[in-house]
Amino acid sequence: MNTEELRNYCLSQPMAAENQPWTEPQYQMLVTFKVGGKWFCLLDPDKKFIDVKCSPDVIAEMQSKYDGAFPAWHMNKEHWLGVRLDSDVPDSQITDLVRQGYRLIVANLSAKERERLGI
Repeated sequence: MNTEELRNYCLSQPMAAENQPWTEPQYQMLVTFKVGGKWFCLLDPDKKFIDVKCSPDVIAEMQSKYDGAFPAWHMNKEHWLGVRLDSDVPDSQITDLVRQGYRLIVANLSAKERERLGI
């Protein structure tokens, strides 16, 4: 999966938005994808990896199954998974992880926030 395909998939989630929150030169390329102000995915297009919100059981399974799955960079390792986009992790698995991460965030939004967003 290339970075543009990943970006388009993230933005196809209902009410998803992207942001480049850092101004420091070494972090300017990083892009976050969020819903309701909460991140579900971080993309480094230069290094071609993502950190994605996951349940702990999925993280353990992915890391045991794929060389391209690893502890998330600068994130809570219990709830975030790192994935190299140009690795042995199939594109279908990457999109499934993004969809799951999005759903985890939406499930934790307040009912009022979900209603405000229309999701």
